[in-house]
Amino acid sequence: MVDYDAAVAAVQDPNADPILLAKIAYENPEFGANVAVNPRCYPGLKRWIAEFGDDRARETLAQYGFTAEAFGGPVQDQEAPAQAALRAAEQAQQPAAQAAFEEPVATNPYGFTAEQALTTTDQMQIAQIAQYAPELRACIARNPNTYPALIEWLGQLGDPAINAALASRQ
Repeated sequence: MVDYDAAVAAVQDPNADPILLAKIAYENPEFGANVAVNPRCYPGLKRWIAEFGDDRARETLAQYGFTAEAFGGPVQDQEAPAQAALRAAEQAQQPAAQAAFEEPVATNPYGFTAEQALTTTDQMQIAQIAQYAPELRACIARNPNTYPALIEWLGQLGDPAINAALASRQ
Protein backbone atom coordinates (compact mmCIF):
# COMPACT_ATOMS: atom_id res chain seq x y z
CA MET A 1 0.00 0.00 0.00
CA VAL A 2 1.21 3.49 -0.84
CA ASP A 3 1.68 5.53 2.32
CA TYR A 4 0.09 8.95 2.66
CA ASP A 5 3.29 11.01 2.29
CA ALA A 6 4.38 9.09 -0.82
CA ALA A 7 0.90 9.53 -2.32
CA VAL A 8 0.96 13.29 -1.66
CA ALA A 9 4.38 13.59 -3.31
CA ALA A 10 3.39 11.45 -6.32
CA VAL A 11 0.17 13.29 -7.18
CA GLN A 12 2.07 16.60 -7.12
CA ASP A 13 4.91 15.28 -9.31
CA PRO A 14 4.34 16.08 -13.02
CA ASN A 15 6.70 13.19 -13.89
CA ALA A 16 5.04 10.61 -11.63
CA ASP A 17 4.89 7.01 -12.78
CA PRO A 18 1.41 6.40 -14.29
CA ILE A 19 1.30 2.94 -12.68
CA LEU A 20 1.93 4.50 -9.26
CA LEU A 21 -0.85 7.00 -9.92
CA ALA A 22 -3.23 4.13 -10.71
CA LYS A 23 -2.23 2.36 -7.52
CA ILE A 24 -2.80 5.55 -5.52
CA ALA A 25 -6.25 6.07 -7.08
CA TYR A 26 -7.19 2.48 -6.26
CA GLU A 27 -5.81 2.33 -2.73
CA ASN A 28 -6.50 5.92 -1.66
CA PRO A 29 -9.78 7.06 -3.28
CA GLU A 30 -9.52 10.45 -1.56
CA PHE A 31 -6.66 11.25 -3.96
CA GLY A 32 -8.77 10.53 -7.08
CA ALA A 33 -9.25 14.19 -8.03
CA ASN A 34 -5.54 14.91 -7.55
CA VAL A 35 -4.57 11.90 -9.66
CA ALA A 36 -7.03 12.89 -12.41
CA VAL A 37 -5.42 16.32 -12.93
CA ASN A 38 -1.86 15.00 -12.91
CA PRO A 39 -0.40 15.36 -16.44
CA ARG A 40 0.72 11.72 -16.38
CA CYS A 41 -2.80 10.40 -15.73
CA TYR A 42 -3.62 8.35 -18.84
CA PRO A 43 -7.11 8.19 -20.41
CA GLY A 44 -7.88 4.71 -19.11
CA LEU A 45 -7.15 5.79 -15.54
CA LYS A 46 -9.35 8.86 -15.96
CA ARG A 47 -12.12 6.58 -17.20
CA TRP A 48 -11.70 4.31 -14.18
CA ILE A 49 -11.72 7.27 -11.77
CA ALA A 50 -14.84 8.68 -13.46
CA GLU A 51 -16.59 5.36 -12.98
CA PHE A 52 -15.31 4.32 -9.55
CA GLY A 53 -13.87 7.46 -7.93
CA ASP A 54 -15.47 9.57 -5.23
CA ASP A 55 -17.78 12.52 -5.92
CA ARG A 56 -14.94 15.08 -5.83
CA ALA A 57 -12.98 13.10 -8.43
CA ARG A 58 -16.04 12.76 -10.68
CA GLU A 59 -16.75 16.50 -10.45
CA THR A 60 -13.13 17.29 -11.28
CA LEU A 61 -13.18 15.02 -14.32
CA ALA A 62 -16.51 16.45 -15.47
CA GLN A 63 -14.83 19.87 -15.59
CA TYR A 64 -12.27 18.36 -17.97
CA GLY A 65 -14.87 16.72 -20.21
CA PHE A 66 -14.92 13.20 -18.77
CA THR A 67 -18.38 12.23 -17.51
CA ALA A 68 -20.17 9.08 -16.42
CA GLU A 69 -23.84 8.62 -17.32
CA ALA A 70 -24.55 6.87 -14.04
CA PHE A 71 -22.62 5.23 -11.24
CA GLY A 72 -20.29 2.85 -13.03
CA GLY A 73 -21.73 3.89 -16.42
CA PRO A 74 -19.70 4.27 -19.59
CA VAL A 75 -17.52 7.34 -19.91
CA GLN A 76 -17.66 9.55 -22.98
CA ASP A 77 -15.26 12.32 -23.96
CA GLN A 78 -17.08 15.59 -24.48
CA GLU A 79 -15.71 17.99 -27.03
CA ALA A 80 -15.90 21.67 -26.21
CA PRO A 81 -17.68 23.77 -28.89
CA ALA A 82 -14.48 25.70 -29.64
CA GLN A 83 -12.57 22.44 -30.13
CA ALA A 84 -15.29 21.08 -32.41
CA ALA A 85 -15.18 24.21 -34.57
CA LEU A 86 -11.38 24.06 -34.76
CA ARG A 87 -11.45 20.37 -35.71
CA ALA A 88 -14.05 21.01 -38.41
CA ALA A 89 -11.91 23.82 -39.87
CA GLU A 90 -8.85 21.58 -39.87
CA GLN A 91 -10.72 18.76 -41.58
CA ALA A 92 -11.91 21.13 -44.28
CA GLN A 93 -8.30 22.08 -45.02
CA GLN A 94 -6.91 18.53 -45.13
CA PRO A 95 -5.49 17.47 -48.48
CA ALA A 96 -7.40 14.92 -50.53
CA ALA A 97 -4.73 12.27 -49.91
CA GLN A 98 -5.49 12.23 -46.20
CA ALA A 99 -9.22 12.16 -46.83
CA ALA A 100 -8.73 8.84 -48.68
CA PHE A 101 -7.74 7.12 -45.43
CA GLU A 102 -10.49 5.36 -43.56
CA GLU A 103 -10.42 6.29 -39.89
CA PRO A 104 -10.32 3.13 -37.76
CA VAL A 105 -12.79 2.40 -35.00
CA ALA A 106 -11.03 2.54 -31.64
CA THR A 107 -11.66 -0.70 -29.76
CA ASN A 108 -9.06 -0.39 -26.99
CA PRO A 109 -10.17 -0.31 -23.35
CA TYR A 110 -7.87 2.63 -22.55
CA GLY A 111 -9.95 5.37 -24.13
CA PHE A 112 -7.52 6.25 -26.93
CA THR A 113 -9.23 7.72 -30.00
CA ALA A 114 -8.25 8.09 -33.65
CA GLU A 115 -8.22 11.87 -33.21
CA GLN A 116 -5.71 11.58 -30.36
CA ALA A 117 -3.51 9.29 -32.43
CA LEU A 118 -3.58 11.74 -35.34
CA THR A 119 -3.02 14.98 -33.42
CA THR A 120 -1.26 14.46 -30.09
CA THR A 121 2.18 15.98 -29.63
CA ASP A 122 2.88 14.08 -26.38
CA GLN A 123 5.55 11.50 -27.24
CA MET A 124 4.69 9.35 -24.22
CA GLN A 125 1.03 9.23 -25.26
CA ILE A 126 2.03 8.33 -28.83
CA ALA A 127 4.06 5.39 -27.45
CA GLN A 128 1.15 4.30 -25.24
CA ILE A 129 -1.26 4.40 -28.17
CA ALA A 130 1.14 2.31 -30.26
CA GLN A 131 1.45 -0.22 -27.44
CA TYR A 132 -2.13 -0.45 -26.21
CA ALA A 133 -4.22 0.43 -29.29
CA PRO A 134 -2.89 -1.50 -32.30
CA GLU A 135 -5.98 -0.53 -34.33
CA LEU A 136 -4.75 3.10 -34.22
CA ARG A 137 -1.20 2.47 -35.43
CA ALA A 138 -2.03 3.70 -38.96
CA CYS A 139 -3.18 6.99 -37.42
CA ILE A 140 0.06 7.25 -35.45
CA ALA A 141 1.96 6.70 -38.69
CA ARG A 142 0.13 9.73 -40.17
CA ASN A 143 0.77 11.93 -37.11
CA PRO A 144 3.56 14.41 -38.00
CA ASN A 145 4.68 14.42 -34.34
CA THR A 146 5.51 10.70 -34.18
CA TYR A 147 9.16 10.21 -33.32
CA PRO A 148 11.53 8.59 -35.89
CA ALA A 149 12.24 5.37 -33.95
CA LEU A 150 8.52 4.60 -33.76
CA ILE A 151 8.08 5.40 -37.47
CA GLU A 152 10.85 2.91 -38.24
CA TRP A 153 9.24 0.25 -36.01
CA LEU A 154 5.82 0.80 -37.60
CA GLY A 155 7.40 0.32 -41.03
CA GLN A 156 8.76 -3.07 -39.96
CA LEU A 157 5.32 -4.41 -39.05
CA GLY A 158 4.35 -5.03 -42.68
CA ASP A 159 0.77 -3.81 -42.23
CA PRO A 160 -0.63 -2.45 -45.55
CA ALA A 161 -2.64 0.33 -43.86
CA ILE A 162 0.39 1.46 -41.86
CA ASN A 163 2.62 1.30 -44.96
CA ALA A 164 0.14 3.47 -46.90
CA ALA A 165 0.06 5.97 -44.05
CA LEU A 166 3.84 6.07 -43.92
CA ALA A 167 4.00 6.58 -47.68
CA SER A 168 1.70 9.59 -47.37
CA ARG A 169 4.20 11.24 -45.00
CA GLN A 170 6.74 11.77 -47.81
